[in-house]
Parts: sequence; structure tokens; C-alpha cells
Amino acid sequence: MDPRPVTRRLHFSSIVTLAVCALVGLAGDAAAACVAPGTAKLSQALLLRAAQPARTGAAPELAAAAQGANSNGGGPIAGLWQVVMTAFPDTPDEFIYDLGFQQFHNDGTELMISAGVPPTIGNVCIGVWERGAGGVIRLRHLTWNWNGDEVLGDAPTGYFLLDVTLRTNSRGTAYSGTWKTASYDLGTGPLGTGGPAQPGTEADGTLEATRIGVN
Repeated sequence: MDPRPVTRRLHFSSIVTLAVCALVGLAGDAAAACVAPGTAKLSQALLLRAAQPARTGAAPELAAAAQGANSNGGGPIAGLWQVVMTAFPDTPDEFIYDLGFQQFHNDGTELMISAGVPPTIGNVCIGVWERGAGGVIRLRHLTWNWNGDEVLGDAPTGYFLLDVTLRTNSRGTAYSGTWKTASYDLGTGPLGTGGPAQPGTEADGTLEATRIGVN
């Protein structure tokens, strides 16, 4: 997937803090998750600060190695990662779409805690992954969407689906790849399989991650 032609239905001022774990759509009650006008620059500054450990020092070199000619793409994926997702990469509109702490498990499951939205909207996601030919890993990642003012007994407004294709470097210390997201109404096909996406919720881009160790 070429990450550059990101779906232009998304608007920078509206989605700068919409995250992988809570892209709840741009219409109706779900808009409670969007950043208020005038706060986009502040939100991006905070996200950049939070993402700094994964974007300085050795991290870019390691992330680049994940796709380099000297990498067989077969390094281990299980463990804890810091991941940064970028939308509109390599364009004047580039911005951090989300970042978080992510765990890949040996049983083929995945968990992520997002820093892009508060826990009250839903910032914990789960997923499943598998490694295919050439060491390419495919991840399908899900969470519920909420309207932001839920109380006990409220129902979700829909669900969020993230598809990722990534490759680790040979040491398993970094990975990079591409992502694609959309949100769906309840009843739009079997949950987790997608269907007609909610208007304005589709996006794609690139991502990179570095492994977090004990030391």
C-alpha cells in the first residue's frame, strides 16, 4: 500500500488527535472525541513530546533497518513496543496520528494502550496477528467507539478497525510498515470484518516502533 495518497476526506483540524484506539467518526454524537478548534497545535506538540523516545537517538536507524536490504524481516515480534503512527507522511500535512505502548504475544494476540485519546473514550485495543511469507506480519486490530460521555448502561456507537502490514528488522529491535483504518456502524457485517465505512473515517499512513526492554 502506498501511504502517500491518504484519504482526503479527513480534515487536519478535526482529526489531529483521533487515535488508532478511538477513531469514532466525524458526525453526530461521536464527534465528542475530536479536538476542539484552535487546540490542534497544542495537541500535536504534546504528542510529539510523548513520541520523542521513539523518534530520536537510535530509533530512526533501527526503524529504517526494518525495511533495509540487510534485514531478513524475520526478527521476533513478541514483547513490548513503543509505536508511532504518522498520517500524510512526507507531505506538508504530515502529523502524528497516534502513538502508544503495544504488546505482541506468542499466541498471535496483540494489545495496545493509546496516548492519542483519554481512557474515557476508549484507549485500549486488542488484535490478532500472523507472520507470512518473507517475514511480513499482518495485524488486525479492534476496539469499540463511544460518544465520550458514556455512563453505565450506554451502548457503543460502533467499532474501529485497524489493518497493519509490518516487518521487523533481523534483530527484532524495531519494526516499520503501513496502516489503514476506518470506523463502522454496529451491524455492518460481522464485527471485525469491515463493510461500508462511516463517511470521513478512513485514513492510512506509515508507522514505526522500537522494542522496550527491561533495561
